[in-house]
Amino acid sequence: MILKFSHPFSYLWLATMVCLIYGGNMGEVQAQNQEIKGMTGGNENSGDCGYVSDKPNYVLQLNEQAYSLNVILETQAEKPSLLILGPGEGDRFCILGDTKSGKNPQMGGVWAAGKYLIYVGDSQGSQNPFTLKISR
Repeated sequence: MILKFSHPFSYLWLATMVCLIYGGNMGEVQAQNQEIKGMTGGNENSGDCGYVSDKPNYVLQLNEQAYSLNVILETQAEKPSLLILGPGEGDRFCILGDTKSGKNPQMGGVWAAGKYLIYVGDSQGSQNPFTLKISR
């Protein structure tokens, strides 16, 4: 098969696709699914999104727009929360969960390029083990 590109950015697109297909790593682009483990909650009261740590549980850097990115929190905490800051200075997303009713916090869809600070919180201030799953 012969590929013909008329625009210089087409080569960048091809290199990115080859990297993603074969599992390579181009800078901060996340090529594979990620699982982050830790403890919910913390000492900082975020106000509307429960208690979180003073540092993010995970920093997600997207060098380009992600057309299908999902962040799912799995935990046995009774009232878990996800606080996502970014990519813009005022961008703030709070997702509350209730594991008694089977609802874990999650956020999916199209994500703009940039840096996201992800905090795994707990509305009651409890600390419980969690797994944060990030998939493209």
